[in-house]
Amino acid sequence: MAAFGRSPLITRSAFLGASVILMIAIGVLVETRDGTSIREVYLAASSGVIIWGWQLTGYYLGFVTGPQGQPKWARTDLPGWQRGIVDRFRTALYFSIYHELLTAAFAVMIAVVTWSSPNRWGLWMYLALWLMHSSAKLNVFFGVRNFRMEFLPEHFHHLGALVSRRQYNVFLPVSVILASSITLTLFYLGVAPGTDDAQRVGYLILATMMSLGVLEHCLLVLPIPAALWGWGLRSLDDETPPAKQKRSDPESTNLGVRIGD
Repeated sequence: MAAFGRSPLITRSAFLGASVILMIAIGVLVETRDGTSIREVYLAASSGVIIWGWQLTGYYLGFVTGPQGQPKWARTDLPGWQRGIVDRFRTALYFSIYHELLTAAFAVMIAVVTWSSPNRWGLWMYLALWLMHSSAKLNVFFGVRNFRMEFLPEHFHHLGALVSRRQYNVFLPVSVILASSITLTLFYLGVAPGTDDAQRVGYLILATMMSLGVLEHCLLVLPIPAALWGWGLRSLDDETPPAKQKRSDPESTNLGVRIGD
């Protein structure tokens, strides 16, 4: 987050530093894959967090996103909110396809490295973070109360036309119930009699991260004062004429500028 909006030198340096840490995390993951001690479980799980953190760093700093040009099949003749959901989803995926493919490739790589080993907590941590982040992005796409494009770096603001602001969406309760069920199962496995100490640590770390993801989902729709979300955010230029602003519904208003504007 500290590198957002900084000079290209600072941004590149931050990503380079993150890449060095990524290499260290992959080395630690390989080194601890055959270990079953509490220390090695902590190290493997932390490596999974770091590897996922590198994915987000590359994505939100703009190094690994997707094609920048407008796709030929995009409906640029209509505002984003008037386009069909399949067309909007296809366009949103297009602009982040490199990130999605690289994320999947890293998941396969971690699985290959650790699958036949007793310590796979790095893999489970990476998959859990990927699951919760993907679920949060889908909920934002379908529409939530507490999201503004100012939360994201400037190079994502053109995607604002693909999402809408709503009180909630039908996918949200499904995702929260599913994630909560997984979280409770992990907590139960962590405290169940007969679970050894290293396994207990692994289950409880995963459950804690999943519970934070569930909290994030809830914060997307809970009626939280705007001051808690808006501090430090730079407002976008509003191109909507004043007369139209007065008649717009704040809960269904398009959140950004049109694609291609």
